[in-house]
Amino acid sequence: MPQNFSSQTLIGVNFSGQNLTDANFSLATLDTVNFTSTNLTRANFFKATIKGTNFLNANLTNASLNEVDLSGEPDGIFNNLTNANLTGADLLSAKLKGVNFTGAKLIDADLQGADLEGARLINLDATNANFSQTNFTDIVIGGNVIFDLANLSGIGITDTAPAIDPGTGQPIPTTLSFRGANLAGASIEDVNFSNADFRPFDAVRNGSLVVKATDLTGLSFPDSNFSGSQFGGAILNNVKAEDLNLTGVNFGSYTASNGQVLKTQLNNANFADSDLVGANLTQVVAENIFLEGADLTNAVMIGADLSGANFKEAILAGANLTGGVQLDNAFLEIANLTGANLTGANLTDGNLKGSNLTGADLDNTNLTRANLEIANLNNASLINADLDNAFIQKSNLDGANFTGASLVGADIKEGAGDNLTNFTNANLTGASLEVGSFIGANFTNANLSNTNLIKADFTDATLIGANLTGAVVVDTIGLTLGDSGNNTINGTTGNDNIFGFDGNDILTGAAGNDYLDGGNGADNLNGGDGNDYLLGGNGNDTLTGEAGADTLVGGAGADNLNGGGGADKLTGGAGNDIMNGGAGNDSFIFASGFGSDRINAFADGADKIDLTAFATSFGALTVAQSTTNPANTIISGSVFGTDTITLATFTATNVDATDFIF
Repeated sequence: MPQNFSSQTLIGVNFSGQNLTDANFSLATLDTVNFTSTNLTRANFFKATIKGTNFLNANLTNASLNEVDLSGEPDGIFNNLTNANLTGADLLSAKLKGVNFTGAKLIDADLQGADLEGARLINLDATNANFSQTNFTDIVIGGNVIFDLANLSGIGITDTAPAIDPGTGQPIPTTLSFRGANLAGASIEDVNFSNADFRPFDAVRNGSLVVKATDLTGLSFPDSNFSGSQFGGAILNNVKAEDLNLTGVNFGSYTASNGQVLKTQLNNANFADSDLVGANLTQVVAENIFLEGADLTNAVMIGADLSGANFKEAILAGANLTGGVQLDNAFLEIANLTGANLTGANLTDGNLKGSNLTGADLDNTNLTRANLEIANLNNASLINADLDNAFIQKSNLDGANFTGASLVGADIKEGAGDNLTNFTNANLTGASLEVGSFIGANFTNANLSNTNLIKADFTDATLIGANLTGAVVVDTIGLTLGDSGNNTINGTTGNDNIFGFDGNDILTGAAGNDYLDGGNGADNLNGGDGNDYLLGGNGNDTLTGEAGADTLVGGAGADNLNGGGGADKLTGGAGNDIMNGGAGNDSFIFASGFGSDRINAFADGADKIDLTAFATSFGALTVAQSTTNPANTIISGSVFGTDTITLATFTATNVDATDFIF
């Protein structure tokens, strides 16, 4: 029969090692009682007042300690529950101030509303315990402490202290586990929970596999240290955390033992001014996350959804935002993205005003309608990026690489690039480069149709093969455009870019390294002094390089190319062309479909016939005297089809392998 001590006062009683299963101590007063190794299974301590009592190794499985007072107050004589087994115990609203729970088991215990102020939680196992609305003020934590599956919703934890090893005087290393726990609405302030584990619970419990995400929804944990902690697969929506140390934290997705993938959720989370250096946010779902002023140096955010995120003044230097990161509508104003990798990211409508993207990798990135005003894109790589309708006014584009990028309708007014800025093959249709400085920039084969180039500076810029149809040039420096009529345009002593467009144009470069593009019509192009590039375009054109090492490309039509002095490169293009190398060691370049061309004054051993543009391998070339004009040498071959190269007034026996570049 169960023993009954209800309402009794027990002082100094020794129950050590006894079996007190189902004993009744309700409303009793216990002072310095010894329950060492006592079996107190299902014992009833309802509203008992206990001080100075020893429960070392006691078995309190399923015991009722509802509203028990174990605080030892007012005398401050604390109780010892070291290694006590409180599995399934009822500690609802219990006063546990200062209690020593070293090595205790609180598995499945109910501690709702309990007061744990100053308690010692060392090597504690509280799996699936209920701590809802419990006070954890000034607790001492150390060793392996387990709160897996525990209900900690709405709790308050402040000012924790590390447990000290009495032998060494040093803090006891702490391992905290909250796997699958419920911390929704909890408040954790000014604590050190470094290296804590908040991943999903993923283990067999009561014979069945349990996979449950840790719920930290609405958690408030400012001014705390969670460095090195594991949050993979946790739910952190609406958490509030300022000045938080999250260095090296792992927010990456979690793959459970059954193959289930749980992505970490950080929607609307507030991590302002937090330290996230080297943090792993791979595949997190973090829409509208607030990271203003946060340090994410070298953070990894591969495949993350950061739509609407606020990174104002945040540091993302060296961060990895690849794998299709979603940053649409993100706010990155004045952010530091130096050396960050945003390859393939989606920054549609993103605000990067004043941000530093020095050396950043934005290849294939979607920046449609993004705001990059006053941004620093120094040496940034934006190869094949989508910047349609982006706002890039007053930005630093020095060394930026926009090769193949789409900048349709982009506003680059007052942007500034340099001789390393590269727009090769970029599409700038309808863009505005008004008042921009692009001195020495490369626009080879760029589409600049219908662009606004008013007062822009293209001094020394490369515009070979660029499409400037419909471009507006008023007071533009280093660039002159003709119209559909027969234009006569003379260059300056500088490096000119002159486009004739339609009509039979006369374009003269004069001094400097000039680019002359005749466009349609029978044009006459004269490079003058300098190393010039002359492109005839459609029509029967006459190209004269004159002095310097010039490049002459006839284009379609029967063209007449005259290199002049210097080591020139002459390409006839389609049509039956006449090429005169002139003085210097010249190269005559041929590609498939070149027509039947004539080379005058070919210098054996000095001039070269360049055939490297042919994709197929060569069979034997036939070199023979012309049957119609023996003064000429005809070069033909199966790879040429019906096309031939004629060397005027030249003996076939003088042609050998040294004259060809294959």
